[in-house]
Amino acid sequence: MPVETISDGHVLAVILVVAAVTVALRAMPYVAMDALSRNGYLLHLGRKMPVGVMVLLVAYTLQDVDLATYPHGLPILGSAAVALALYWFTRNALVGIGAGLACHLVAVNGLV
Repeated sequence: MPVETISDGHVLAVILVVAAVTVALRAMPYVAMDALSRNGYLLHLGRKMPVGVMVLLVAYTLQDVDLATYPHGLPILGSAAVALALYWFTRNALVGIGAGLACHLVAVNGLV
């Protein structure tokens, strides 16, 4: 059974096609930016989507919190309260998330 060899021309053709597709995919957002920036539906998604995603993430995180057994959900609920309060006062999501994470880590390591 003979083994077929791949010629240099085939390898070069594959490399050129892959390079062209890569360049086209990387340039596409810049080319389409003008048309996409005026699209009403995408503007609506850009305003509403971050809030929706955060609500889903919080709901997913809190779905398995067992309030009946120790520590009764205190680490996660307390850290969520700290994150919410800090975001409310500072309007800085990074500060709220960072402080909530730090509070959660301290509570989990200190209570459990």
